Order: sequence, then C-alpha cells, then structure tokens
Amino acid sequence: MMFKVAKLGIALAAVLAWTVPAAYAGIPDVTNSYYVPQSGTPDPFPASGDAPAVETEGAAAIANFRMCPNNEGGTSLPLNARIKVTVRDVNNMPIPNIAAADICILFNGGTPVQGFTGTGADSVIANSTYNQTPLCPDVRCLFADRPTNSLGQTYITFSGADPLVPGQAASPTNRNRKWGHYDSVLPVYVLGYQLSGRFTSASANGTYTLRIKSYDWNSLQGLNTTLNVGETVSSIDINSVVVGSVVPPGTAYWKDFNSSGAINSPDVNAVRAHSTHNCVTPLP
Repeated sequence: MMFKVAKLGIALAAVLAWTVPAAYAGIPDVTNSYYVPQSGTPDPFPASGDAPAVETEGAAAIANFRMCPNNEGGTSLPLNARIKVTVRDVNNMPIPNIAAADICILFNGGTPVQGFTGTGADSVIANSTYNQTPLCPDVRCLFADRPTNSLGQTYITFSGADPLVPGQAASPTNRNRKWGHYDSVLPVYVLGYQLSGRFTSASANGTYTLRIKSYDWNSLQGLNTTLNVGETVSSIDINSVVVGSVVPPGTAYWKDFNSSGAINSPDVNAVRAHSTHNCVTPLP
C-alpha cells in the first residue's frame, strides 16, 4: 500500500508539473515576450510563420523612425518603419492568433494639461479637441498589422499596413495614423501586458525603448490648451533645427532626424520638406 501511495504521489506531481504551467499557456510572459525595431521588406508569405525576407534591426532601423504629422509617406516613416512583436508564454512557447486589436502602441491622445491621462504616451498629440481647424483624428492605439502567427509574431507598421501584407506600409498611408510631437516612451501592450524592447532580436529585454521622432517636435506648440497649434510643422520647428542643438540643448536628440549623431543639413532639409504640413496637408 505504501508503494502504491508513493507511486500515486509521483504521478500526481507529474500531472501538476504539466497542468499548472499550461494554465498560463495563452497569457503573455513579459520575460519571454518583446518587441524589436525594424525596417525593410517584410515576409512575402506572412501566413507561413517564417522570418521576413529582409529585415533591418537596431540602429539602421531606428534611423527611419521619424514622421510628419500628415503621415504622407516619403521621408515620413520610410522603408516600412515598424516594430516586430513576439509574444510567448511562461513556458517560452509562442502564442498564436492574438487579435490585432489586442496588440497596441498606446497614446493618451494629449497632455495632462489638456485633460488627457492614462498609461499611454502623454506628450504625443493626437486629438480633435484642441486641433479642430484642420480637424485631426483621435488616435489612441496603433494596432498590430494582423494577429500573431504560429511563431507568436506580428508587426506594428507605424504608418499603417494592409493586413494581407503585414510589415509593409499601405499605399495610400492610413489617414487615421496622424499625430504630432513625440514622447520619450511609446509603450507597447499585448492583452494588457506591457512589453520590453530589444535593440535587436538577439539582444536582451530592456535594451531598447520605442521612440518616434517628429518633424512637429517643438515643445512650445500643441502641448497646452491653445487651439489649432498642434500637429503641424511650423517655422518654429524649422528654425530651431537650423540653429542646431544650441537652443534649446535638451531637445538635440529629437532634431537629429536621421540619427547620425549630429544636427546638420540633412536634418534641416528633411524638416523643411514638410513645412506647413498638418493632419490634412498635403493629404486629406
């Protein structure tokens, strides 16, 4: 009898060892899940679950993370600027078929001064409350391009993508993906869990934080309750890039649009090319 009881105890322990972790099989584990900055050509067969044909990660990809509040393409979020999201459970197993609407880069829509609060980016300006003329879209979430595949992976292409071609910017670009200014942290959530970033797929969690530079970078515009001054590239934005990092020095990072480590003529030319652009100009 003692032998049978012992065998029963061993069997029960084995069952528990398998069934308890399985209870978390569909729940993202923030240690095993992550996102990576990418650009380049996406996987031509996204449903197959294989790796993209050409994917640029790390510094070369981050150099494309710059945008115009009009989201009109060109030098705004070029080369399919995106993040690749990988979702795994506590057993480090991929979680497929997570809905695109449950994977999100989260914005508050405005600043606390404007009455916008929450756990999203709080200095990205994406609201119609204070940007009425022209009327700008209310953006709260940049959803994933499509559900996670068999590897638990999907993309969030910043300018918007066709679900049939995830990782590749749609043409024309998404008119509901227009915003102004920037934030030092653009949080990424999956099923309510905030993910860490990796500089490359081979890096450790926490080595990268998502940021997108904006040609509408100036902190004096759009962040307060003055109407119709946000989400536009004005002479203030342009002139401060022309004088480089001298005034004000704390914003030098955000004016280095090509991430070269210096503010110079390519940065000036880039912001000048978007002069007077807003959420309806040049594209409605």
